[in-house]
Amino acid sequence: MSTVTIELDSVPPKCLCKAKGIACVYLNLTTVPATPPQITSLFLYGNRLELTQSSFKDLNLTSYLHLKNCRISIIPDYVFKSQKHLRRLYLNNNLLRNITNGTFVGLDSVEWLFLDSNRIKTVQLDYFDHLPSLQLLNLSNNSLNFSENQRFPNLPEILELHLEHNNIGIINELLFSSLHHLHYLCLDFNHINTIHANAFVGLTNLRELRIANNDLKILPARLFQPMAYLDVIFIGNNKIQIKNGLFQNINITYLNLIGIAEENIDFNEISRMTALRAVFYDKFHFCSKTPHIQNCRPNTDGISTFSNLLDKPILRHSVWPIVGITTVGNTLVLVSRYRDENRAVSIVIRNLALADILMGFYLSIIGVQDYRFREKYQEHASDWVASSVCAAAGVLAMISSEVSLMILALMSIERFMLIAGQKRLNTSIFLLAIWLSGSALAVLPLIYWRSSNRFYGAYSGTCFPIHLEPFPLGWQYSAFVFLGINTTLLVTIATLYTALFCSIWRTRRNTPLGSLAILDCEFAIRFFFIVLTDCTCWAPIMVMKVLAFFSHNISGDVYAWLVVFVLPLNAAVNPLLYTFTTPKYRAQLLPWGWTRLTGRNLNGSGGASNQSNQAESGKVMPLLSNTSNHTSKWKL
Repeated sequence: MSTVTIELDSVPPKCLCKAKGIACVYLNLTTVPATPPQITSLFLYGNRLELTQSSFKDLNLTSYLHLKNCRISIIPDYVFKSQKHLRRLYLNNNLLRNITNGTFVGLDSVEWLFLDSNRIKTVQLDYFDHLPSLQLLNLSNNSLNFSENQRFPNLPEILELHLEHNNIGIINELLFSSLHHLHYLCLDFNHINTIHANAFVGLTNLRELRIANNDLKILPARLFQPMAYLDVIFIGNNKIQIKNGLFQNINITYLNLIGIAEENIDFNEISRMTALRAVFYDKFHFCSKTPHIQNCRPNTDGISTFSNLLDKPILRHSVWPIVGITTVGNTLVLVSRYRDENRAVSIVIRNLALADILMGFYLSIIGVQDYRFREKYQEHASDWVASSVCAAAGVLAMISSEVSLMILALMSIERFMLIAGQKRLNTSIFLLAIWLSGSALAVLPLIYWRSSNRFYGAYSGTCFPIHLEPFPLGWQYSAFVFLGINTTLLVTIATLYTALFCSIWRTRRNTPLGSLAILDCEFAIRFFFIVLTDCTCWAPIMVMKVLAFFSHNISGDVYAWLVVFVLPLNAAVNPLLYTFTTPKYRAQLLPWGWTRLTGRNLNGSGGASNQSNQAESGKVMPLLSNTSNHTSKWKL
């Protein structure tokens, strides 16, 4: 075998030479460097080249010519006329605007041609007739649009054509009629709104067709039938309807329908596709409508899988303990507060407990349904998320969360007004308004979306409408409730409790009783945990909602933790914060421990406990007597 010698002295400085190829990359070259005639590959990407007709006349490249990212704006006619044996030509990521009839003259052996990521708006497709050996043509990421009478020439070897990310609006009848050997055609991310009924008649050997992310609304009924070997279709993120025999008599095995709404899909049409082995939907529960398909995606929403409503063991095993804590704790509040001396405070706390119990009922429904659907959830998922039971569970959760947060806001307002010496609010009227408002917020979606009955099941089988996915059904309403109303309530609670503690601290600082230091510390700790639990519950939800609004992908695991753990947090902790840790009830629950401890800290007098109990029972607090009209009624 003969050996070819390359004179290294003729290789430009800073260029690399290896295996009969030269790489002069990112050197800010403006002209094609002089290179030995024996080289077969030339890599010049990352420069600032200005091509002339003589740029490659002394070269006889047989493999690769890389001119990517060279800021080339013009290709002179016949510049490649000496490259009759070149097989790969890379002209992508340049500034090309025009292709002329002489651009590709001489490229008889080119198999791959990359013209993507340029600025080409129009091109005479007949110019590609100079490329008889072309197998792959990439024209993506340009600004191409084709007129009604344009057509690709007969390219007998063409297998792959990329036209994605252009401005194509119409696919006419002739455009692809001569590409009989084409196997792959990508038209994704254009503005296609019309496809002629015979647009694909000439693509008799096409295997994969991608027309996703366009403006299609209607497709001809038998558009795909002429492509006898068609195996893969990407058609998602269009406004089309998958009905009327669109896939009749075709034997594809892979179908991508991501981004197509449920009401636009005839799942019976999909079920009749016996050869189909894989399908991609927009929602997890769509898969339950075509159970015969072996590979269906998404196969989980982060909470549920084909087998279980609550798939993760930690979720499944945590639901019932949380139900127990929430239900038992709030039931004890209802019972223990029934004969409270401070009737007004008792009514507020009991209403809060009642709202929190509803959260326990909601989790109970989810737990029961998880048990019912164990190991067979896929068979029931679609019916479940559209059922009245799912809607009822969602309504209970919404009423619980909204009423609870409104009552907490009412308590903070009332406490602040009382400590400021203002007249006490009419709590009965406000509580009635809160329950009516919370119930209205929960029921209105059912009325507005009554035709679909899917507001509460639009995102997940847990039926709570946090909607952490970008723009599902009712996302505007969900954003209004969780970002508008709830954020306002949370800010109100945090602000008023901070102002409340500052007011008490200033008053106590002017009081000469040193024994009140313990109470000051207690107030600070309780106020801190009140605000902390509210923020811990709602702040993550609000942050996730904002991220989803800006189309960030939120993991289904995050949704699972929010619904099963974070959301019920307030319902489970409120009995501790507003009843069982208050001085009166703490003394009843821990008479020997807490009373003796506080009694010793106050020199055996038990003064702090007594004063706290007086405050709890509604008596006037003498230690606040130096402020105007301060009463003890703010203390729970």
